[in-house]
Amino acid sequence: MSSFPNELYGVVAYFAVCGVVAYLTRRTRTFAEFSVGNRKIPTAMIFASLAATYIGPGFSVGFAGKGFVTGYLFFLLSLTYAVQTILVGCFFAPRLSRFRDCHTIGEVMAHQYGPFVHLLSGIVSVALCIGFTAIMGKIAGQLLHSITGWPLVVSIAIVTMSTAFLTFTGGVRAVIANDSLQFIWFSFAIPILLLCTFFNSHVSPSEMAEKAAELTRAGFAGLTGMQIVGIMVAFLLGETLIPPYANRALAAKTESASRRGFVLAGIYCIIWLGMCTTLGIYGHQFVPAQTAADDVFLGVGKFVFNKVMYGVLFAAVLAIIMSSQESVLNSASVALIKDILGPHAKLKDRTELLWGRTGTIVIAAIAVVVAQYSPTIIDGLLICYSIWAPSLLLPFLLGLYLNKTKPAAGWLSMLCGGITSILWQTVLKEPGGTPAILVGLAACAVGYFIGHIIGSSTLTRKGEII
Repeated sequence: MSSFPNELYGVVAYFAVCGVVAYLTRRTRTFAEFSVGNRKIPTAMIFASLAATYIGPGFSVGFAGKGFVTGYLFFLLSLTYAVQTILVGCFFAPRLSRFRDCHTIGEVMAHQYGPFVHLLSGIVSVALCIGFTAIMGKIAGQLLHSITGWPLVVSIAIVTMSTAFLTFTGGVRAVIANDSLQFIWFSFAIPILLLCTFFNSHVSPSEMAEKAAELTRAGFAGLTGMQIVGIMVAFLLGETLIPPYANRALAAKTESASRRGFVLAGIYCIIWLGMCTTLGIYGHQFVPAQTAADDVFLGVGKFVFNKVMYGVLFAAVLAIIMSSQESVLNSASVALIKDILGPHAKLKDRTELLWGRTGTIVIAAIAVVVAQYSPTIIDGLLICYSIWAPSLLLPFLLGLYLNKTKPAAGWLSMLCGGITSILWQTVLKEPGGTPAILVGLAACAVGYFIGHIIGSSTLTRKGEII
């Protein structure tokens, strides 16, 4: 290339900030610090970290693209996500934070259903986190590839392995500290972009409202009633207490810190998704109609910003993606040690810390390979949602409230729900347009009921067989 791309100045500045955070949080001496920050995270950091985690490429670049194509359709359907986050804060996260001896969802499930379900939960958690990391790595790699011309796999590897390095050095403490900085960065950059888009607009707000209504009506017309319900359920349940979010509840300083952090994040979600969708709708004035949906976000920024501000925006988008990557990578490595390897190897704390750090690098490397085969952002997220909710969510939430549970109910519901959902979407191709997540949830519920009836032993909340 003949000159240094302007976007790279922002990228270099962003990586420099990440390097400083990694240095300042490098003194992680125990696995409890690495996994749950010694359970001392206050409300403000829980809120900022949650928001920075869920505002990944799907909830920024992806929603701007959906706004460009279908108006406010996906914004309206995704309001169930915000409702879910608020409900989790009010009812589930405080209960989860009571498990002071647990580092992962799998360990909580071990209390509820025993060792086999513990292992299954770990496998699902690690696989899901690899999927999320791959989706985010691909979009970040595509961005870096677009300005450097480097091979896509190299770009994906640079971003993902850089994220892994930050997580490797400081664990969840580094992740949450960096999330808070990234939250501030993009919480300023994106509203400024939306304001600039508004002031550069050559049509009136009423005309844009008509355009939004037209796109939204067309979007609804292109979906069946069952598909609409499926998407709403996917947003409602697909990310409910996935490992990075459950990790925040377990790391919270108090139950009230957990509750307030989740509720504030849910409210912020409504504002954020509304901004990104509106940006996509306004994009019709600044980018060609045939622009790919995932290119609209930065396409608008390139039109309305000067080169310096576009570099800042580019770095903010990279921060959005990497903040989510950091959280899922840390959660995956913790689940690998505590749910899959640790229960059998009986590792000492220092060895757990070493293996957890090593696991971060290994999982990131696997995600780099998987990223090359991942679909578009929103489609990839919906696939992950359709696996998480049917396989683990129902028994997990029921276990938080039931005083006595049966191991058979746990493992049978997970296997029935997860396998049914995977087969429904991969082999049967969702016959009749019925979303896999609905079929999988039904199978999970049936499996839980059958397991509860036929189960021969019962676990108390303390994990004791009676």
